[in-house]
Amino acid sequence: MARRMLWLSLVVAIALVAFWAGREATVTPSDPLIESRPVAYEIIEGTVGRSFRFTARAEWLLSPVGRNSGVGTVTSVGITGVADVEPGEVLYSIDLRPVVAAEGPIPMFRALAARSEGPDVAQVQSLLDTLGFYDGTTDGVYGPAMQRSVKAWQESLGVEADGVVRRGDVVFFPELPSRLILSEDIEVGAPLMGGERAVLALSAAPKFTVTLGLDQRDLVPLAADATVEHSEGIWTAKVASATETPFGELELELTGLNGEQLCRDECELVPVGDVSLYETEIVVTPPQTGPVVPIAAIVTDPAGRSFVTELDGETREVVVLAAASGLAVVSGVEAGDVLILPFGGSS
Repeated sequence: MARRMLWLSLVVAIALVAFWAGREATVTPSDPLIESRPVAYEIIEGTVGRSFRFTARAEWLLSPVGRNSGVGTVTSVGITGVADVEPGEVLYSIDLRPVVAAEGPIPMFRALAARSEGPDVAQVQSLLDTLGFYDGTTDGVYGPAMQRSVKAWQESLGVEADGVVRRGDVVFFPELPSRLILSEDIEVGAPLMGGERAVLALSAAPKFTVTLGLDQRDLVPLAADATVEHSEGIWTAKVASATETPFGELELELTGLNGEQLCRDECELVPVGDVSLYETEIVVTPPQTGPVVPIAAIVTDPAGRSFVTELDGETREVVVLAAASGLAVVSGVEAGDVLILPFGGSS
């Protein structure tokens, strides 16, 4: 009997709930018989902000800066991986003959010997001067003093000291020292015919990008701050530029907060040759702490000023400092103040 009474009580309760729900569902907001009941809200102190997490791609950019002019077989390599190359440093060897780095805008296009003249001769004179073999005038004329210097340099390299600088003996670069890496064409045993892209220059810093899909591109302001997580901590960053891809996506490039390299003096943590992925948080609304009110409690007049309504019906002007997810931090009120929200239930 007790179980039956309990079951009957549940049925009655469910019926009453169903009646109430049906009544609420059939009443429209415009029904004049429905009286809005105001809702009171006590302001609290809190923090409002908004951010999204993405995956950033980091990649060192490589650009060809030196072509091989020699013909033969690569018999050794002088640099492995990324290296800070100085003038006179051996890059690789062809048929056991060293190929060295030198600075100059003109590529090595001919063999140089006695009575050669030209700016390419001057570039070799500058190399010999840097290495301590030549103390004459850098005049672009291959005279006796330069010939003696070339022979001394050749002896130091362990090749025949005949005074002839062959086409393939030197690779000129726009600037040295530079961070360089040998191309895939330069490996021991590889045949070379001349003209190969032999040496690549590493960019000053890796490029960090975040790609936003078609449904994400409007989420992030184009001047947002960000944090990039790496193996030893975080790098602070900002969105520096945005480029639209052929597929309609938006590629954001990240830099340091003041436009400097994002990875500062820790760029060695980013591997060369591969694309590295880093968890990244982009701040849409910077965190702001203060009195928190629902955005629905704020009304705006035609002049653009914002107001809230206090418990006694008086309005108070406020300034919205931050807003996200239906909440806002404002000035003009204090924690503990009570507001009236412009919505409520029915009586």
